[in-house]
Amino acid sequence: MYRVELVNISKSFGGINALKDVSLRVKPGEIHALVGENGAGKSTLMKILSGAYSKDGGKIFIDQQEVQIRNTHDSKKFGIGIIYQEFSLVPELSVAENIFLHQLSSAGSWMRWGEIRKKTSELLQSIGFDINPNTKVGNLSIAHQQIVEIAKALSQKISILILDEPSAVLGPYEIQNLFDTLKQLKNEGVAIIYISHHLDEIFQIADSVSILKDGSLSGNLTVADTDRETIIKLMLGRTLDTLYPYRKVPTGEEILKVKSLSLGEKVRDVSFSLKAEGLRRLL
Repeated sequence: MYRVELVNISKSFGGINALKDVSLRVKPGEIHALVGENGAGKSTLMKILSGAYSKDGGKIFIDQQEVQIRNTHDSKKFGIGIIYQEFSLVPELSVAENIFLHQLSSAGSWMRWGEIRKKTSELLQSIGFDINPNTKVGNLSIAHQQIVEIAKALSQKISILILDEPSAVLGPYEIQNLFDTLKQLKNEGVAIIYISHHLDEIFQIADSVSILKDGSLSGNLTVADTDRETIIKLMLGRTLDTLYPYRKVPTGEEILKVKSLSLGEKVRDVSFSLKAEGLRRLL
């Protein structure tokens, strides 16, 4: 049984086909990577699933039932959470207020701020971070703002989680904590769609991968049964060898050598050398 199925999805903008009959299926407890060059249609496809865009054609199924997702309220009703590249946070509100902003209207006349801050701390700690719930989001680093976005999505009951390039602003520590959280959600049966340009990440955490090229599906593979070269060929339509052919360049004598060059904070401990043939090619 599939948790989510996108069948023959099409979308055009001003006569330009952004998606052409794209199908994608993700099981419960599966991390499904979605890759492709910039402009391949990855974000457009996910915005249709999240209700930010409406589809021109095709069908969407959640747990084998066809559904209509006309807006973001519909997507939340079906248990879909999405983390965009662009943050949807309010800089002047606190971490706790941002994470539970969608629930404040249902809290009644009195806000239980102590309870909200406690929930925020517990949620952030569950994904490996200790961020003060009272801190204004605008005062946080970009990496920690991304963590707040992730916590905001996880604060709701979700069965489908979409992440659009979540590691782009994260350091190694934050990325590893994110991966640990995704593996935990996978074990809980959440279907995860992970958009990334980093193939190393895909081979580290994903079970399957779909490749988009020019708005069409060019491949759907099991990660354990494929390799980087196959994915790149499906993304680009050609191998890297044709883009960057190997060239052996003859070199002459060394005419310039720089060792441990420093200039305040701008340049620190830089070393390099230049040979005659390389200089002629540079000129």
